[in-house]
Amino acid sequence: MPIANAFLTLDKFKGEYFYDMVLGYDPKTKAIGLINKVPKEMMFHENYAFFSSTSKGMQAHFKETAKKLLPYAGKGIVVEVGSNDGIMLEAWKELGVRAIGVEPSKNVAETSRLKGHEVITEFMSDEVVDEVLSRGKVSLVYGANVSCHIENFVGYLKCVAKLIGKQGVFVFEDPYFLDIVEKTSYDQIYDEHVWYFTVSFINNVLEPLGLHVFDCEHIGVHGGELRMYVGDKDTHQAKPSVAVYLAEEKDLDKKLELLDHNIKKSKVELLNILNRLKKEGKKICGFGAASKGVIIANYCGIGPDLIPFITDNTPIKQGKYYPGVHIPIVPQEQFKDVDYAVLFAWNHLKEIDRSFVWFRENGGRWITHVPQPRIF
Repeated sequence: MPIANAFLTLDKFKGEYFYDMVLGYDPKTKAIGLINKVPKEMMFHENYAFFSSTSKGMQAHFKETAKKLLPYAGKGIVVEVGSNDGIMLEAWKELGVRAIGVEPSKNVAETSRLKGHEVITEFMSDEVVDEVLSRGKVSLVYGANVSCHIENFVGYLKCVAKLIGKQGVFVFEDPYFLDIVEKTSYDQIYDEHVWYFTVSFINNVLEPLGLHVFDCEHIGVHGGELRMYVGDKDTHQAKPSVAVYLAEEKDLDKKLELLDHNIKKSKVELLNILNRLKKEGKKICGFGAASKGVIIANYCGIGPDLIPFITDNTPIKQGKYYPGVHIPIVPQEQFKDVDYAVLFAWNHLKEIDRSFVWFRENGGRWITHVPQPRIF
């Protein structure tokens, strides 16, 4: 696989980086994660191509989340790990809560800083913890779609434990492994996602730190995530929701076998659909140059012969090419005169369908691979 967010110009094709992407499972700790890791500096840097604020749906999600977590924020500082371009920091600002972002990608961090946010442009570390605590007491640490990115997860949790102490709370939301199994959403598996979380695994790694998951809730963003609430065992008693999820996570080895079978089946079915439409002379494009789609295209061997171009509204991606398969990415204004659009950004379906209702009204149809390849 190539790096999923490493969108290319023509001159970069020759030296493109690839790695062997293998998903492993440890029955003892219940860890599910990538065996071979890509160096973090190759993924998160001054040209990082993902800007959270381009999605209105996610803006609404973070505003609602901030309001929900307000009781945990209390009168202390909120620390957001992986604050990106400040989409959640802005929500805290509107609520009058002091929040500090920790964001290593310089370009998105600078975008956030220009909005007036406090941002530390570093990877989380003991030095960053000391810097944050020198500014005041931390009541809440929050992370959305970032904890699963961190290779040294135990070291990261130790930093979080120092920040929250006995009274604070750590809340994070990331893709939930059982959702990936249920939806065959194997495009969630890529270089940035080092870990695929379950409550079982999180509790195992929290145990030596005196912490535990005391509450959890399922949320619908990004194709299905679990929001976990972590705190000191003596301070925060576990709620019934935790036991429910632990019970559902039995037989993880069998769930991995099922996922393996369904991924192979999904590839065959998606290629059958695209090849049939091509033979019928239909015009096909991709919609949303999401990192998820890079996995679909590369695993299934889908190149410009099947999907001539992908439309996207993120300027930094436009005029470049999809990693590995080198499908050109064009501005969203060019999304017209096509019969079928492969929805690579399928997790934003509702938002996209509302904005492009004319597409279906004019006879256009979406194609997705989740939960199984189909036209709708």
